[in-house]
Amino acid sequence: MKLSSNQSIPCEYLKGACIFLSDEDEGRYIKDVIIDLNKHSLILIDENNEGMYWESLRNASIQLRGGR
Repeated sequence: MKLSSNQSIPCEYLKGACIFLSDEDEGRYIKDVIIDLNKHSLILIDENNEGMYWESLRNASIQLRGGR
């Protein structure tokens, strides 16, 4: 499923999702989502506690977890 630029999802849907930074990337799981209030940006924290700013993920793909 591809989201268009005017669609939105709740931030909590990103927790547990798998993010792929490139086609060769094995993927990493999003452990937490935090907000940088100074930069007005989301930061995705992976299982290695590394942060990724939302703006840097323009070419990444995110696989959301199915079923709730």
